[in-house]
Amino acid sequence: MEDRRIRRTRKSIYSALAALLTEKDVHQIKVKELCERADINKSTFYLHFLDIYDCKEKWLEEIFDDMIDTADETFLEKVVENPYEAIQSIVEFFDRDVEFYRKLLASPFAPEFCLNLKQKLGDLITRVRNNGRPYDRQTGLTIAFIVCGAIDACVLDLTYYNSEDVSASLETIRNALKKLQNEAGGIRP
Repeated sequence: MEDRRIRRTRKSIYSALAALLTEKDVHQIKVKELCERADINKSTFYLHFLDIYDCKEKWLEEIFDDMIDTADETFLEKVVENPYEAIQSIVEFFDRDVEFYRKLLASPFAPEFCLNLKQKLGDLITRVRNNGRPYDRQTGLTIAFIVCGAIDACVLDLTYYNSEDVSASLETIRNALKKLQNEAGGIRP
């Protein structure tokens, strides 16, 4: 378990980074500027990170790990067996900090964030096994379609519809998924 002071320092750094990313691209952010925003010394920053890019990568890893933890280890099985429950995990992830994700998704960093999130989930799909065997192509692509679709629906709800409560759109997503399932005859081949 990480020391509480370390977690608090990293949280401060990540909050400052997120705020700066809503204003400019990562390559325009200086360590000094980030440290001032986080109210830390440069030496403290360099105890945790090599540079701004390392900080951004570790921050993204933490976000993605948090999303996977929210979904739990049965997440992919849920996508196949009960897609609504898996989508609910994704919605809950965004709903925990709506204001943060709204700002992040309105920033120049949004496309990179969304792409990285989908890639991380794609890596999870290819790593996790179905009863010890890789998922067949159709099931793997179906899982990817549902997961990426749910992410895109949340992103659209936060940015275009400016939703205050992403979970309020869960019923709309659920109905769309039911319609797709009915038209396709279910997820299983």
